[in-house]
Amino acid sequence: MAGFAIGALALIVLLSSLKGFEDSIFGDYQRSSPDLKIVPIEGKVFSPETKLITLLSDNKNIVAFSQCLEDKAIIKYGDQQVVGLVKGMDSALFKVYAVDSWIMAGGKEFNIEEGVTANAWLSEGLVYTLNVSANEQQLELLTPDREGSNLAQTTLNQEVMRISSMVHLSSEENERTVIVPLWVTRSLFARETEISHIAVKTKGDPFAVQKDLKERLKALGLRALNRQEQNETMFKMFNTEKWFSFALLVFILLLISFNLYGALRMMKIDKKEDLYILSAMGLEPRKVNRIFRWEALFVSGLGTFIGLFLGIILILIQQRFGIITTQATFEMVYPVSLRLSDVFMVGFICIGITAFSLVGRSAA
Repeated sequence: MAGFAIGALALIVLLSSLKGFEDSIFGDYQRSSPDLKIVPIEGKVFSPETKLITLLSDNKNIVAFSQCLEDKAIIKYGDQQVVGLVKGMDSALFKVYAVDSWIMAGGKEFNIEEGVTANAWLSEGLVYTLNVSANEQQLELLTPDREGSNLAQTTLNQEVMRISSMVHLSSEENERTVIVPLWVTRSLFARETEISHIAVKTKGDPFAVQKDLKERLKALGLRALNRQEQNETMFKMFNTEKWFSFALLVFILLLISFNLYGALRMMKIDKKEDLYILSAMGLEPRKVNRIFRWEALFVSGLGTFIGLFLGIILILIQQRFGIITTQATFEMVYPVSLRLSDVFMVGFICIGITAFSLVGRSAA
């Protein structure tokens, strides 16, 4: 019973911890990644045709879409410079993304008109890397001219802009990313009509919209990616770790159930004389086996209930008081998130393992 209690407690705490990390990690992706992302099947850029714009505009399940051109460039601030990602976005980004959740400091100024000093939004990590101060020093973006033919004398395209905001993006983009108006990247990368992707905000289920657009986008040499496909490596890594840890604990529970089976077999041998007496009094053999089956289910069921109860109490205490913290540079409360579906799943697994490993064997 103690073994099942500890196993159930470990399972529910593990699932709640992983769910907490999932909410914490992928919450950033949900803010900075669109519902759908339309990208070329081959190559890095494409020119949005009239057919594509019409297709997206006429779809009743698409709320808004924003064009984006992005590439790497040298980001220079004073004496500091790094190579980072420059994302040029049009004014529709305010309709597609929850921009208010990005901004940590500064305002939402975003000059989309050409001919004026553009505003730049710097990711949190880049602000610290470049040691950006509160003065009015400008930011420079530099990139080799793609049309230059002389390799010995490489010319650089340059754009100068004013820093207006510090933003918090997903972990992959938060280190070295600059968000600027689309016309800036068109000039910087010398691409008059080409873009890298179109970010789409959907109404309802993004997967249904993705399925609806699939064939028509394929005919245009494009495809739509949902959030999981946009961050495929991170999702795969997290899910692999999650289910491997879960499978290991289930295997331990399976070993505990076999120990329970062995204990009941020993009890059956120890009570052999008592069973003979009961048999002589008219108790049928199948009812004798039923006694031990019910005992097995009682032990595992009560142990599971105790483990789940203690596990839920521990999770609620962690959520309320944050007793356990992560060992990192910046200390933070270890995230946990309790789901009712996880509670039912753990209970079903514990009882199911007992039924599989004990009931059938006892009957035999």
